[in-house]
Amino acid sequence: MPAAAYWRPVEGGAIRCELCPHSCHIAEGRSGLCKARGNKGGAMALPLFGLISSLAVDPIEKKPLHHFLPGTGVYSAGFLGCNMRCPFCQNWQISQDFPAPASFARELSPDELVAAALACDVPSIAYTYSEPTIHFEFLREAMSEARAAGLKNVLVTNGCIEADPARELLSLCDAANVDLKTWSAELYAKSLGGRKETVLEFIRLAVELCHIEVTTLVVPGLSDSIDGISSIASFLAGLSAQIPLHLSAYHPDWKEGSPPTSARLLEELSRRAKTFLDFVYVGNLVGALSDTVCPSCGTTVIRRRGFRTEIVALRKSGSDGLCAACGNSLNLIV
Repeated sequence: MPAAAYWRPVEGGAIRCELCPHSCHIAEGRSGLCKARGNKGGAMALPLFGLISSLAVDPIEKKPLHHFLPGTGVYSAGFLGCNMRCPFCQNWQISQDFPAPASFARELSPDELVAAALACDVPSIAYTYSEPTIHFEFLREAMSEARAAGLKNVLVTNGCIEADPARELLSLCDAANVDLKTWSAELYAKSLGGRKETVLEFIRLAVELCHIEVTTLVVPGLSDSIDGISSIASFLAGLSAQIPLHLSAYHPDWKEGSPPTSARLLEELSRRAKTFLDFVYVGNLVGALSDTVCPSCGTTVIRRRGFRTEIVALRKSGSDGLCAACGNSLNLIV
């Protein structure tokens, strides 16, 4: 196990975690909010290091990533714990309310995880399902080994991590999908246990360092307003109008029982977001259309039905995907 990063000792044998904006003050024998970082003998311990809760080969579109290696599989590894407390969490059994010890988890070293991904003959590995960034040390090592082995790294994250460790991880990433859960800083803090500005800074860094797509789960009272989605789309457009935005339907889960998102509302929000962005997708809804359409000439470049992907008018130039009809760049990596 590597030495823990981003912490410092404080008075009375406690330590201060500096990985995420919670800055947990951790007493001897206790863990931080995320449960992945603790205090053992006045030093940072990593009690969940290498514990893998889930392994699967997923379609890359499930992350969701629609502009990165479309139509390919991705070896997906899930962990345990999270540094946010979203009441609608769809993976709460591994992110929030899991037993200690988690007997269902398996222990893998970073090199064993990379070897397992290589054996599946897919081009990329995703760190996903629960919040991966709280396992910073494992990710840093696994991502480095994956790169050396010729695999692409995909990070699926809430983006709630401080800028210095974020930059370290993103420099090893090829693609990231970031949850931008609401435009309200107050709701981010009070309802979700996160910090909006930290997530926005993570997105800014990701734009500089790797391919990025953004997801907003449309939850009643949190992220379902026209103004809120317009603000999210406008912010992204200020970085690049070609950043794909995924508006996903919410369904009741864990502690949240509000009615599910309606298809009509998602369509309305999607239309508004498209006034700012070239690529807006609706997801997590039966029958939702998520084709990639060239914003320059209107040609359908990639057709999707659920997780089935058909490339119909895509031309490759190096690693870039271009519209085969007009040659327009689509911010698409192939």
